[in-house]
Amino acid sequence: MNEPVSPNENRYGPFDVALYCPARDVRQMADLDWLEANWDMLCRYLRIDKVYLETFRSSMMVDRETMLKAKQFFEDRGVKVSGGITTTVHGGFPFRTFCYTDEEQRQKMVEIVRYTAELFDEIILDDFFFTTCKCSSCIRARGEMSWSAFRLDLMAEVSQNLVLKPARETNPAVNVIIKYPNWYEHYAYSGYNLEVESQVFDMIYTGTETRDAEYTHQHLQAYHGYSIMRYLENVKPGKNGGGWIDPFMPRHLSRYGEQIALTLFAKPREVMLFCFGALIQPILGPASDGDDATIPASMVAPVAGDVLARAGAFLDHLGEPVGVQSYKPYHSSGEDYVHSYIGMLGVPVELTPEFPEDARIVLLAESAKFDPAIVARIDRHLQEGKDVMITSGLLRALQGKGIEDIVELECSGKKVLAERFSDFVDTYHATRPILLPQIAYATNDSWEVVTALGQGSGYPLLHRAEYGKGMLYVLTIPDNMGDLYALPPQALAHIRRVLMQDIHVRLEGPGEVCLFVYDNGAFIVHSFLPHTVQLDIVLSDGSGALLDLASGQAIQGTSREDGTSFRVHLWPRSYRVFRRQQ
Repeated sequence: MNEPVSPNENRYGPFDVALYCPARDVRQMADLDWLEANWDMLCRYLRIDKVYLETFRSSMMVDRETMLKAKQFFEDRGVKVSGGITTTVHGGFPFRTFCYTDEEQRQKMVEIVRYTAELFDEIILDDFFFTTCKCSSCIRARGEMSWSAFRLDLMAEVSQNLVLKPARETNPAVNVIIKYPNWYEHYAYSGYNLEVESQVFDMIYTGTETRDAEYTHQHLQAYHGYSIMRYLENVKPGKNGGGWIDPFMPRHLSRYGEQIALTLFAKPREVMLFCFGALIQPILGPASDGDDATIPASMVAPVAGDVLARAGAFLDHLGEPVGVQSYKPYHSSGEDYVHSYIGMLGVPVELTPEFPEDARIVLLAESAKFDPAIVARIDRHLQEGKDVMITSGLLRALQGKGIEDIVELECSGKKVLAERFSDFVDTYHATRPILLPQIAYATNDSWEVVTALGQGSGYPLLHRAEYGKGMLYVLTIPDNMGDLYALPPQALAHIRRVLMQDIHVRLEGPGEVCLFVYDNGAFIVHSFLPHTVQLDIVLSDGSGALLDLASGQAIQGTSREDGTSFRVHLWPRSYRVFRRQQ
């Protein structure tokens, strides 16, 4: 049996590991024997630097004596302790958040915040700090506003008057953190005011719980756990506290480990494991008499410990993450999470809330339509000799709003079912038929780069149009965005070449293999395929060898016209870390 890990034994490298303890778990900590036994078990697998002890959740307030007892327990073991609050009236599904037009509930919020600020110098708000209430009071208060506009204004006011003001009055030294959930496309609809709150709160935190893409309701792609970390880091540089993972609803346990790994690839300051109760869930096994008995061990803590230890061994060797600059304005939505689908194609995507004026190429999805000046920005970028790639969703949204002054394209509303694709030299087959919007264009005014071949006709998958000194590209997004993964590797190669013209490394191979790139020549290749995959890594700078950072093996490449190619293999659902050698 493993020996307990000392809380002060730093074996993970450049990040801390935190454990969140919901109110129901903290209440049980009144029994110190129970707490010590479970803590010792966790320490066999994990090195935990910090715990967050929750004072309130779903109308459960933990008493002061228990809070102080639990806090002292962890501090005596060299573990940092902060507070947490979850603003739900009751949990489960459907859960119910506070009503912030109800005076009694507003005062309750102030009471909870003051109580927590008395106990802790740091407080994090779990990701229920929004409102979906449509009671009579909220309907009256909304008036003629849209629900989104009303909620954005309301939660900005609540942040200041019901959280930050009472917290700072009670404890002037308090550091208040707002944790944002994984569903960034829909923040505005429920009042998450990312633009205002990121400025007024001391820090923010990122929910990277992607769980299972098919069987859970949000259908988040694995790459999302990385891309949302980078987006929120760009929202509040240096003040994105970390990434928050839970082990819930996976089809296989490796999915939990993948969530942790992708969060770490984004170079967080801290990784939050939710939660104490989930990590101490036992596994069942045969007892000596043949009956099932509870084994005093966790199902998920060993997985987390293994992933953290492996990543800790190489994260110090990675520089800062880099990727294709993609502008997503505040309070925007459209083509939900398409950035993560594109990330799953082996394109590293760097989401930002500000238009990246200096980027050589900018990727814009439908969400960019929320910027009323977006056509002017595209026009200026192209005339300065830079490139822009827009999705078919953004093209459709900008029709009749000035995009025709750049190029006359039309999303006709018709569809094409295609299984073959051509780049005018060769024809390639997808792994299944793909339903795509038909884009119409004027002959010789713009040109197809990759064509989706229908029966007797064809329509653009990737299209280009010259304008000024630059090039506008249009990427056609399938009705089911997951069908992007079925595209032939040769079609994906064209998309990668266009988007990654400023990035020194790219992949040649199928979709569902991700690339994470860093500014010091290091990169990670992660396959989410259920089978072994062979692919080529192409370095544009002519490097002679790749170093596998785990094995120390040097891999020799083959020179070609566009750089140096390296043939590598990945096991199913695994990753490898490389650094180029000159």
